Amino acid sequence: MARVWLESSNSLPGIPHSVLSVPMENKYKCQQCLQVLRKPVQAQCGHRFCVHCFKQLTSEVSAFPDNAAGREIASLPAQCLNAGCSWKGSIKEYETQHEGSCELERVQCEACQAFLLRSELERHCERECEARILNCKYCKVSCSFKDIKAHDEVCLKFPLQCKDCGKKKIPREKLFETRSSHSRKPIPIDFQLDNDKLSDHEHSSVTEHLRLLLPMVLSVARPPRTEAPSEWQEDSGLGLYRAPEEGASSPVPPNTFVQFGSGPVSALQDIVCVLNREVERSSVTLEAFSHQHRLDQDKLENLNNKVQQLERVLAMRDFQLSETEQLVRELQFCTYDGIFVWKISDFARRRVDAVAGRTPAMFSPAFYSSKYGYKMCLRLYLNGDGTGRGTHLSLFFVVMRGRCDALLKWPFSQKVTLMLLDQNNREHIIDAFRPDISSTSFQRPAGEMNIASGCPLFCPLGKLAGKSPYLRDDTIFIKAIVDLTGL
Repeated sequence: MARVWLESSNSLPGIPHSVLSVPMENKYKCQQCLQVLRKPVQAQCGHRFCVHCFKQLTSEVSAFPDNAAGREIASLPAQCLNAGCSWKGSIKEYETQHEGSCELERVQCEACQAFLLRSELERHCERECEARILNCKYCKVSCSFKDIKAHDEVCLKFPLQCKDCGKKKIPREKLFETRSSHSRKPIPIDFQLDNDKLSDHEHSSVTEHLRLLLPMVLSVARPPRTEAPSEWQEDSGLGLYRAPEEGASSPVPPNTFVQFGSGPVSALQDIVCVLNREVERSSVTLEAFSHQHRLDQDKLENLNNKVQQLERVLAMRDFQLSETEQLVRELQFCTYDGIFVWKISDFARRRVDAVAGRTPAMFSPAFYSSKYGYKMCLRLYLNGDGTGRGTHLSLFFVVMRGRCDALLKWPFSQKVTLMLLDQNNREHIIDAFRPDISSTSFQRPAGEMNIASGCPLFCPLGKLAGKSPYLRDDTIFIKAIVDLTGL
């Protein structure tokens, strides 16, 4: 069917005319993209389009597959348009075998958007692409190649070396615990360090240094009183120290001293420098964490996009499945001898919908005069149509487009008999007519089906009221008989 075929087809725009190795005729040109027709369809106006272009052009389905033009185009000679490729064959072979697989075609990397030959794409994605996804070998988190170094700066599993004890391969998440265990041990301060080791010592012993400097900072905030036995005193050779009280424990071990230069101001400057370095290190770490957070957000957005894409694919599969189920139901009731019995259940509900205008008409499944004969169906108005609206059942006969219409005699001229069956098999309601061959309803169908023709006053609605023999268990039966004489 044209409607199903157009909606479910997943196609591409036209084939570039440079693929043809012969001049292109206008009848093979899509009126929308001006390329060679791919899966051609013909609109009611007579113009041909690629099915993809037609779907982009209009949302109304009023075209049918042009199989004749498709066969002609499939046999045209073709050649590959990629530089350096010597492939030649037919358009059909180009579409099914060569298009999308030529090793010399320039394709785009989905990750970094770079263009390169198809033959180089696999190596590029595995070894060269700057945006390729790698797994951290320590924590197994996925991130792009260009961000792997930034990830190493914040990876909790990344191995580091403890600057206090020299132990190597300590995960970053456990390094703080290791340093804390070192800081709880008594550390003598009265030792000299080389210049190259001073920076490492400052970074690894910040907590201990600040603990030792705290009493001095407090003394600067509160000027020393000479009468207090344990205030800060100045020593010209060693700087500042605190004299221990008798019977009291000193906050700093007696064998510990800190060199502060010339006084409290210099000591405060040293503290500020240490704190500035710590703030700088914290800022770098925070920036690294922020960058990792952005990477995680991008990854989450990509996963959400993939989920949405899969949901769209699933919806399309559900739509195709429902169409297939409908086709199976139609084939289940299909007949090939010109005789068709249509069972209509839920009559009361369907009639309410017809009176309310929600579903004024019903189409029956298709049936045939023979396996390769005329395709037909019935159309029923439960609240009447035209002169029978509101008073009668209206029943019409419809000629549909079939697979073998080109082999049949037109116009359709076979006698048609329509019946509402008495379920007691006593008195059926019967109406018959012979087609008017001048009517467009019985010419060869140009669309999916012709205009319906039949009996608007087929059966008075009063005959279906009460205990009607035509309506039992909320069900009626309609029978159509096509006279096959002369076929």
